[in-house]
Amino acid sequence: MKRPKYYSVKEIAEIFTRSPRTIRDWIQTGCPTPNGLVKLQAAKLGKTWQVKDEWLVLFEHRVRPDDGRPDLDLD
Repeated sequence: MKRPKYYSVKEIAEIFTRSPRTIRDWIQTGCPTPNGLVKLQAAKLGKTWQVKDEWLVLFEHRVRPDDGRPDLDLD
């Protein structure tokens, strides 16, 4: 069984070319979309947020349903 990959806020900020503050906002309050705010699911481990790879794929699909990222596919 494959172990899930976890991303740090900094890694996600690099993927989306956003600041770490923006990523923390997405986790805590949500990312604005035409259909309302979409939160990025994350787990707080100590003082840092960690995002499981499948949560990131799901978030991306909800934010941009027609423009997925093939490099983040789980298959």
